[in-house]
Amino acid sequence: MVGYWNFPAVAGGQVNSINNAGIETFRGDELNSVGREVPQNSIDAQYDETKPVIVEFKSFHLHTIDFPDYQEFMNIFDDCEATWKGHNPKCEKFIEQAKGILSKQKLSFLRISDFNTKGLEGANSKELGTPWSSLIRESGSSNKADSSGGSFGIGKSAPAANSKLRTLFYDSLDIHGISSHIGVSNIMSFEKDEKITTGVGYFTSDENSRAIPGLLGLDPNFVRLEPGTDIYISAFNSNEPWEERLLHSILMNFFITIHQKKLIVRIEDIEVSHQNLGELIMALEDTEDFNTLKAYYQLLVSEDTIVVSSPEREYRTIGKFKSGEATLFLTTGNDLNRRVLMTRKTGMRLFERGRISGSISFTGILMITGEKMNQVFKELENPAHTKWETSRYEDNPKAAEKAMKELFKFVRDTVHEQFQAEETDVMDAIGLSDFLPDEDASGQQGQERKESLTIKIKELKQKEKDKVNPKPSKNKKDDIKGLLIDAGIGEEEEGNPNPNPNPNPNPNPNPNPNPNPNPNPNPNPNPNPNPNPYPGDDSKQKKEKNIPIGSRMRYLCTDKVNGLYRVNILPGKKFEQGKLEFRITGEQSEVKLPVTSVSSAQMENIRIENNIVRFANKVGKKDINLELKIDYDDYCAIEVSLYEI
Repeated sequence: MVGYWNFPAVAGGQVNSINNAGIETFRGDELNSVGREVPQNSIDAQYDETKPVIVEFKSFHLHTIDFPDYQEFMNIFDDCEATWKGHNPKCEKFIEQAKGILSKQKLSFLRISDFNTKGLEGANSKELGTPWSSLIRESGSSNKADSSGGSFGIGKSAPAANSKLRTLFYDSLDIHGISSHIGVSNIMSFEKDEKITTGVGYFTSDENSRAIPGLLGLDPNFVRLEPGTDIYISAFNSNEPWEERLLHSILMNFFITIHQKKLIVRIEDIEVSHQNLGELIMALEDTEDFNTLKAYYQLLVSEDTIVVSSPEREYRTIGKFKSGEATLFLTTGNDLNRRVLMTRKTGMRLFERGRISGSISFTGILMITGEKMNQVFKELENPAHTKWETSRYEDNPKAAEKAMKELFKFVRDTVHEQFQAEETDVMDAIGLSDFLPDEDASGQQGQERKESLTIKIKELKQKEKDKVNPKPSKNKKDDIKGLLIDAGIGEEEEGNPNPNPNPNPNPNPNPNPNPNPNPNPNPNPNPNPNPNPYPGDDSKQKKEKNIPIGSRMRYLCTDKVNGLYRVNILPGKKFEQGKLEFRITGEQSEVKLPVTSVSSAQMENIRIENNIVRFANKVGKKDINLELKIDYDDYCAIEVSLYEI
């Protein structure tokens, strides 16, 4: 059956420009949005609950003349231009861009396919409320189960936000064997045959914009053989590193679902499943958001995780929450984020709940899995799924507020009960850990350790140091408010929405550049053939700028006997040429630390002279990870100063 583009007339109704509320919701964060919304919709349509849902993202190119009803689609933009010229600059800009895209030889597409789903049931029906009707024809409609992830029907606009033509095509094979396809173009109203259209058009076979029987199959390398849905995003921006950004979004938002074997995601040739989830997460760069994600994942897999079920609660208008409808996972340790991640049955990230305690270093995850609690808290979610708002519970907002506060109280009280012994009367000294030795990784725990300075001291000099103020903690405000809550002062507030899953577009996939350092000590303290970049010329040495750079340093002893350490340094600013001065600090003195070798993927042109390491910085202001070998066979407190030269 041959299809054509049908843009129904508005018949005296509202005229729409290019601004669409649903699409604009996801503008500016398009890839992250499609990485959140599409897998969630696929999970909601799961067919066999004993098997994971599979979501696949694949890009391809299509000859522009093979675009469905290409010539008519080009004519539509001519009509749009005639309608809006001189009336709306934004519409004119979009029309110009669209005509430019359609004039090229090839179009880029992104295919999003799901498997172990029911497909778009109702494609051959005129009924409202079917999955096909809700997705294709209805606006702001969602008829999903109470335990599902979506509830507003806005998420279907996320793929359209990734199309420069605002045009999608859908293929579906449902569980009843019905195959169908249709196109949806959400652009702008325009005049045609002395009538104004709604601005939403359909690639269909009749004036009622029904689905066309059979599959469209735009991707020449893909044939659907089992139930599911294919979304084709036209004019997809495939020039940017979309695979990496989408991977970050999937890991950040669905790590729980994937860990629970409910979801598998394929992005081009990368498959993300429970089998390699930990490997992919731990390979992420050491940023604040990614480190928090790593802590959450460790919480899921650790045998030491504390698991507490929520108690039974009953409310007059809401009803009863059975015992165990929510489960809290907790752990404690050094430098944790003091927050609890909130999720519901689908496992998708909602938001982080903070201001729980300012004196306990912990992290946690709250999973709402019970039917009744899912139904209530689903109604509290905002359209972006990043916050609970009790005013959205129309039956009784006050009862919803009470239920939410009691859930937060359960979280806070459990944290204090489980880790009461770790509370102190003072707040953490933010930044103090940067100047103390980290935990030993060599497995020699429980032994009595004494400070030892066995290096021969050649000279002692008293010197004054420039003070470099450490960067304040980003969670300082939460710490203070957490302490107020501990003391019974102040009120709790809603947690933070989702962090940006792409704080850095170029993450370092290998945070450990030298996982197998040479265990044999090097007798030559200066292995570099030219340890001094300016040999025999003191005047050139004086030309170094030697500008102190504030930095944060952490280190881990990996082999005490052979003097091997893993060091992480976060500079306070960008620089090209740098110098590190390593020292051993004691109670009343400090001595030079004899460095024998340094290796780092973030440094080049490394030159070593006693305790000084000069290098060229390859990563600007990003973390510098290095493998350090010293001529010292005991534990020591290391201090390092960073200079721009």
